[in-house]
Amino acid sequence: MIMCARIVVGIAITLSVGSAPLPQSQQLSWASVIEEAPDERVIVNEEISRRIRATGLPWRVRDKVSDIEMLLVPAGSFLMGASAGESDIGAADQPAHEVTISHPFYVGFTEVTQEQWVRMMRVNPSHFQRGTFQAELSEKREAKIKAMMNDGFTRQEADAAAGVAQVESVDTSDWPVESISLDDLQKYLQKTGLRLPTEAEWEYSCRAGRHESRYGELDAVAWFGANSVERTHSVATKVANPFGLHDTLGNVWEWCSDWYSADYYASCKGTVTDPTGPATGESRVVRGGNWLSLPKTCSATYRIGGSVGRPAYGFRVVRSP
Repeated sequence: MIMCARIVVGIAITLSVGSAPLPQSQQLSWASVIEEAPDERVIVNEEISRRIRATGLPWRVRDKVSDIEMLLVPAGSFLMGASAGESDIGAADQPAHEVTISHPFYVGFTEVTQEQWVRMMRVNPSHFQRGTFQAELSEKREAKIKAMMNDGFTRQEADAAAGVAQVESVDTSDWPVESISLDDLQKYLQKTGLRLPTEAEWEYSCRAGRHESRYGELDAVAWFGANSVERTHSVATKVANPFGLHDTLGNVWEWCSDWYSADYYASCKGTVTDPTGPATGESRVVRGGNWLSLPKTCSATYRIGGSVGRPAYGFRVVRSP
C-alpha cells in the first residue's frame, strides 16, 4: 500500500485560514490586478468572501506571461473523497478524509483554452478545432454526392449541387485545449511558470466549500455526455462554482500533478496537510469528468489515472502567491 504523503495527525479543521497582508510590490510581480476585492455578484457566499479578503491578496488577477485570468482560493480544510455509501464507483475515492490546504493559491478561472495554449506553444494539438469540423462536413458532402450519383447524377452534376463544405462560423479558440502530450504539457508549464494543481487543491477548488460532490444541477454546471453533442464547448458558458471557477466539472478531464494510485486514500489517516500524492506511479490523476462522461463520473470525488493525451483530457493551471 502506498503511504499518504505529508500526514499531520490531530490538526483541527479550520474554516478560515489566512495570511498577513503583503505589500503590493511583493504580491504581484508575476501578474496584473484585475480586481482587488471579490465581486459580490460572483462570490455570493459571505464567508468565502471574508476568507479571501483576510489573505490580504487581490482576488482576481491576470498572469503576465500566459495572459490567463486567475482567481484567489483561500486556505482552509475540507473532507476529501467519498463517504461510505456515497459513491457507487468503487474504492478509489474512499474513504473520505480530512485535508488542510495551508496556503491560499491562484487557480485558472477556466480550463486553459486553445488560444491560450497556441499563444505559448504555436501549435494547436486539439482534436476539436476548425479542421475537425471541416473534415466532418467534407465527409458528409462526399456521402451526399455518392447518394446523388446512385440516383443517376454524374459526378460533375452532384459535385455542383452539393456546394462547398465551409465552417467559417466555427471558432474554437475559447474551447479547452485537449489531446496534449504530457511532455508538451510540461514544456508549457516551464514556459509560463505555472503549475498543475495537486489532487487535493483540485478537489478543494471544485467543492468550493460545499459538502456535496456537485455544486449545482449537472446540466447547469457541466458539459457532459447528455448535453455536449459529443464535443467540447466554449469555457465559462456554464454556471460557476462558489469560488467563481467555471467547468471544474465536465468539458474536459483536468490533469493534476499527483501520481495516481487506487488505494492511496486508504493510507490517509488523521488530518492530511497539503498532500502531494504517491511518490511514484504509472499515470497521473485526472479529475472532473468530460464532454462524454456519465453523470456518476462527473463529480468532485471521482478519480482516475491518465497517461496519454486524448480529446477528453485538458488542464487548469495554478500558481502560489
